[in-house]
Amino acid sequence: MDIRYIFIKLLIMLSFVKSNQFINGADISMLNQVEDSGGCFYENGIQVDPIQIFKNKGINTARIKLWHSPTLHYNNLESVLEIADRAKNVGLDLLLNFHYSDTWADPSSQTKPSSWENLTFDILCDSIERYSRHVISKLKHQNTLPRYVQVGNETDCGLLWPDGYVCNEYNNDSQWNKLGALFAHAINGINSALDNQDTIVIISHVSSGGNWFFSNLFSQGVEIDMLSISYYPMWHGTFTDLAQNMDELGNEFQKPVLIAETAYPFTLQWNDNTNNIVGLEVQLLENYEASEQGQFLFLYDLISLVGENDHGHGVCYWAPDWISTEQFGSPWENQALFDFDAELLVAISAFESSSMKIENSDKRILNNICNYPNPFNLNTTIEYSLSKDEFVTINVYDMLGNFVCKLIDKSQNSGHQSLKWDATNSVGQPVSAGVYIYNIEAGNIRETKKMILLK
Repeated sequence: MDIRYIFIKLLIMLSFVKSNQFINGADISMLNQVEDSGGCFYENGIQVDPIQIFKNKGINTARIKLWHSPTLHYNNLESVLEIADRAKNVGLDLLLNFHYSDTWADPSSQTKPSSWENLTFDILCDSIERYSRHVISKLKHQNTLPRYVQVGNETDCGLLWPDGYVCNEYNNDSQWNKLGALFAHAINGINSALDNQDTIVIISHVSSGGNWFFSNLFSQGVEIDMLSISYYPMWHGTFTDLAQNMDELGNEFQKPVLIAETAYPFTLQWNDNTNNIVGLEVQLLENYEASEQGQFLFLYDLISLVGENDHGHGVCYWAPDWISTEQFGSPWENQALFDFDAELLVAISAFESSSMKIENSDKRILNNICNYPNPFNLNTTIEYSLSKDEFVTINVYDMLGNFVCKLIDKSQNSGHQSLKWDATNSVGQPVSAGVYIYNIEAGNIRETKKMILLK
C-alpha cells in the first residue's frame, strides 16, 4: 500500500469534527437509471445502498439535476422527488440543480424545454417563475425542501437560448437585461414557495472563470448567495489555476465558492463499449496517476485546497454512482467511486478527511494558505494571498522544532503568491521522510501549517 495513503489515513483519524456548513457533495442524478438497469453496489463484497454509504463516508449533501420534460422517465420531477426522498431519509441535505431544459445544459448547449420553445419573452419569464415555484412547492410538500438551489447548469453564456444568450455578438445590454429578468423570475418563483421559516441558498454555476459572467449578472440586480464552478483538470487546468480562480471570484464578489462538479479516473481502462470521456494520459493532472490511490489523492488534495481557501465552501463529486451495467453503458465508469465490479473505492474516504470549518473572512494580511500535494514526494507548492504589500518570511522546521531551511525572506506585492519547496535542495542535512512544519510571517501575522514528505 502506498505510504502516502497510510499517512493520510492517520491524519483522518486525528482530524477534528467536520463543520456541517462545508459541502461534501455527491451528484446522484444517475442513480435511478443505473439501479433500474440492474446496477448494484458493494462494500467489501456486501451489497449496499450507495446513498447510505455516501452518508456513512462523510457526504452531507446530495446534488440532483432536474430536466423539464425529458424523453425518458429519468431526471424529471417525479424521479427527482423519489431520489430526494431517499437522500433526505438518510440525513443528507439537498442541492437541486435546475437545468431549465429537457436535456443536458452546459456551456455548449442551453436548449429551451420543448413546451417553452415558441413562447414570447414575457410568457417565458412567467413560465420559468411558475415552474420554479411548482417544483419547490412539490419538494416542500413531501418534506424534502432543498437547502441549496442551483439556477441553471454551467450557464457560461446564459440559459434558455436564444432569449438568455449573452456571448459573442449577443454580449450587449439588451441580452443581459433579458438574462437578468430570467434569473430574477426563476429566483422569485423559488422564494415564493417558501414560508417565513424556510431558507434556501441560491447558487449560480459556470464551468470555470466566472468574473465576467457574475459581474454582468449582478449588475442586473440578481441576488445570488453562492458562486459555483466545475473543476475537471482536462478542461480547467492545474490546482494553481483553480486556486487563482477561487481567489478572484471570492475576493471580487465576497461570496462563498463551491466546486459544484469534479471527478478523476481510477483507471484508463474500460468496462463496456461506451467510449469513456477520460482515457488518455494527457488528460491527467501531473503527479496524479489514474489509479485507485491516484484518484484518492486527487480528491483529498482538492478538498484540502478548497477548505483552506477563505471563500471555499465545498466540493461536490459528479456521478460517483454511474457504473456500467449490461443494459446501461457509462462514459463515466472509470471516474465513478465504485470500480468495475461495483466495489466501493478508497477515494470516498477523502471526504472523511474533511475537517474544514467555514469561518467568517476578516481583513487579515495573510489568507488562503495551503500546500499541495500534501503529503508529497520531494516537491510541494505552497500558496497564500496577501491583502497588501508586506515583508514575508517562510521557514521550514521538523517535528522536533529543528530548523530545516528558509524558503523566502523578502518583500512581496499584494495578491496571490506561490512557491515550490524542493526537499532535495534544502540547506543542511538531507531531508528525510516525515512530518514538517512551515511557518509563514507577514507583518505581525504568523501562521503555521503541517506537511508530510514521502520518499
